[in-house]
Amino acid sequence: MVSEQREIGDNCKIGENVKFVGSVKIGNNCKIGNNVYLNSVSIDHDAIIQDNVVIGYDTITGHFYDQEKSNKTKINSDESKFHVVVGKNVLIRNGAVIYSDVQIGNNCWINHNAIIRENVKILNDCTIGSNTICENNVSIGNRCAIHNNTMICAETLIESCVFIGPGVSFTNNSPIGHLRNVPATIRGAKLRFGCAIGGGATICPGVEIGSESIVAAGTVVTKDVSSRIIVVGNPAKKIKDVEDESLIKEDIRKAYENEI
Repeated sequence: MVSEQREIGDNCKIGENVKFVGSVKIGNNCKIGNNVYLNSVSIDHDAIIQDNVVIGYDTITGHFYDQEKSNKTKINSDESKFHVVVGKNVLIRNGAVIYSDVQIGNNCWINHNAIIRENVKILNDCTIGSNTICENNVSIGNRCAIHNNTMICAETLIESCVFIGPGVSFTNNSPIGHLRNVPATIRGAKLRFGCAIGGGATICPGVEIGSESIVAAGTVVTKDVSSRIIVVGNPAKKIKDVEDESLIKEDIRKAYENEI
């Protein structure tokens, strides 16, 4: 089905077999690759959407709790004609799938085969690595770097200037609750401003990582981590404070510390 409700800006290049559904708006100087599916999406100027990308994937799947909560907390109101909003100068690489009710800020990169689920908000200047999965009801602040093969569970809060290395696993409930008489309480992690998570770390349900703390590679975090410390091991234990030269630069802190 091809939408008649589309607005395409100047100097745009549209590839072959691009499908428009619902209201679609594309800004100036954009490049849309081949075999792209656009469903009720607004794309700002200077964006590049590579081949085989799906934006505005619109289906109801997953756990009933997630469906119900997502319906109550949609980022874009029902009155909005755009289910997905993509900012200026955004690059979405081959094979990415972006569900409905998603906002992506300016200057972001969504890399190969990444999946962004419903009701996710990503602010400006962020990168989402290849094969990374971001589940529903997730907030990501400004200038975050999330590397390849990372699993971000539903209800996770990531504040600005956070670094997440490759292969990090977030969890948000107890697996013993599966098909057992145990309450399925969803508790996403909270990553505070400027913290850094090393590759291969595991973040357990409901854990809070304090601002500008560092979680070493391979660490298993089972309890909250206070600000500006370094933790390592299984379970995570403090080994020392973060040294001054390893803290976020002062001008960046002033600009972003109060952002999500």
